[in-house]
Amino acid sequence: MIKRIGKILLIIVLGFSVFIIGKFFLVWNSVEVDHNLSQKSLFKIFDTQKQQTLWDRGDIKSNDFKVKTETDDLSPEYYWCSIHKDPILTVRLYAGDGFSGDGYEITILQNRYKISPYSYTDNIKSFDFLNTGEYYKVLDSKLILNKESYQRGDSIFGYTELKIQRRYGPEKYIVEGKGYFKGKVN
Repeated sequence: MIKRIGKILLIIVLGFSVFIIGKFFLVWNSVEVDHNLSQKSLFKIFDTQKQQTLWDRGDIKSNDFKVKTETDDLSPEYYWCSIHKDPILTVRLYAGDGFSGDGYEITILQNRYKISPYSYTDNIKSFDFLNTGEYYKVLDSKLILNKESYQRGDSIFGYTELKIQRRYGPEKYIVEGKGYFKGKVN
C-alpha cells in the first residue's frame, strides 16, 4: 500500500515537472545574442541626448522604444528603461507620471525571455488583488542582447520588437513596438 502511494506521488511530481518544463520552452522564447550590438552608433548618440520626458529631469537617453496601434502611428510617449536582477533579469520599458503608468516588461531567465504588459499605480483599492488584469496574447516578439548573461553592475545593450493583442472580442486591438535600450543592471 505504501509503495503504491509512493509510486502515485512520484508520477504526480514527474508529471508536474514535465508540465512546468514544457511550458517554459513553449511560452519563453530564445534570446538572440549579438556581441557587436553595443558598437552601434545609436548608443553613442544616446550618450549625448537627453531623455525626453514629461518633466525635464536631465536624464541621459536610454532607449528609443516606440509603440503603435492599428489606429495610430508611433506613440508620442517617452519610455523610461529600468533594469533589475533579483535573481531573474527584468527589463521594464514604461511611461507614466510617477503615480501610475504602463508599458512592457521583459523577463529573462538563462537564454530565454518572456514579454508581458506592465502597469503600476499608487491608487490601490481593497480588492485589487482579485483583478486578474487585462487579457493579452503575445503574437510575435524578438529580443537581441549583447551578452549571454549579466550580473549586477554590468552594462546591457538590447533591441526588442513585440506584437501583442490586447483584450479580445470586438474590443481587441493590436499593439506593435520596437526599439533599442541600454542601461546598467541594478
